[in-house]
Amino acid sequence: MRRAQDTMGALLAKGENISPEAVAAYVRAVRTYFGAFEREARAHLSDLDRRLAKASQLQFNLTAERGVTVRRVEVTQGVLSRIEELASR
Repeated sequence: MRRAQDTMGALLAKGENISPEAVAAYVRAVRTYFGAFEREARAHLSDLDRRLAKASQLQFNLTAERGVTVRRVEVTQGVLSRIEELASR
């Protein structure tokens, strides 16, 4: 990429018409250079999406489990309150 930049910079500095071959070579260099970054970014994005999905599922499961546990606490408190009423008679 650096060589392609230097070559294109020199051609532009001359102020002459740039040949289609030189343009094509520059475009290939840019595509090759940034294509690697794009592939890396897409792989990272895919990994993040997968991890976020797991985190969302975990949060959903924990929220459901918490709801069940809260209900158990309420039921057991009701039983204990009723037992206390009966014991105090």
